Amino acid sequence: MSMALDPVRGRAGLGVQSIEVGLRLLRPLIDAGRPLNLTALAKTAGFAAPKARRYLVSLIRAGLVEQDPQTGRYGFGALAIEVGLNALGLLDHNRLARQALSELEVEVGQSTCLAVWTPGGPTVMAVESSPQEGIIFVAMRVGSTLPLLSASGRIFLAHLPREITAPLLQRERKRNPTSATQIAAIVEQIKRQGYAASKDATVPGISAISAPIFNHDGQLVYALTCFGPTVGFEVSPRSKFVRALRSKAEAVCARLGHRNGAHSGTS
Repeated sequence: MSMALDPVRGRAGLGVQSIEVGLRLLRPLIDAGRPLNLTALAKTAGFAAPKARRYLVSLIRAGLVEQDPQTGRYGFGALAIEVGLNALGLLDHNRLARQALSELEVEVGQSTCLAVWTPGGPTVMAVESSPQEGIIFVAMRVGSTLPLLSASGRIFLAHLPREITAPLLQRERKRNPTSATQIAAIVEQIKRQGYAASKDATVPGISAISAPIFNHDGQLVYALTCFGPTVGFEVSPRSKFVRALRSKAEAVCARLGHRNGAHSGTS
């Protein structure tokens, strides 16, 4: 047992030391922004590998950590992601982004979603489904992970450091062969146009467009996405859908202190 400051009583209270020690293994995952093997995780946390493994077993059972059965690397589990997404809900910039998401859905009459980057890749944090007749509903739920080559995923591919996206991109390219030249062309087009587009890429008959939202430091925080039936859903730069999407994204960027607009992010 350890003594921790009790915020309610203003004095030290009894705590569970084993929990405090075990949770130290989460910090390396947060700092790395990607799954880690046991050796790297234990070394960074200051643990011996056998000790780290024992705590990881408990963290996996609790849903805070999960282990990739193929690579053996450890990443955040479902509970950790859920906690993180709920914590985001307490922040003002999350409220602004959600408001833009709802407004965009009403303005264009198409379904919209908001994605954030997690150790597992682009992850849905909010969805607004269009209620209009004739709009195809796409099964997408909060917490689901999107392909890196989806419209939302391409935003992160274009604006996050390569070392963060490379492991996920490598895995996807094994299933969906895409040359380095094609990837470079996709990234260049997104940076030039200020948005990403995909036709029938993730779900047949569904197209999507996505724009980046940056914070005051120029860091990418969200991918704001609009999607609908490919027939009638124009994804060219001059389409009403793209204009509305970029306008909303740039407005949120401005509110977050990013004065260069949604087009000019960092990579």
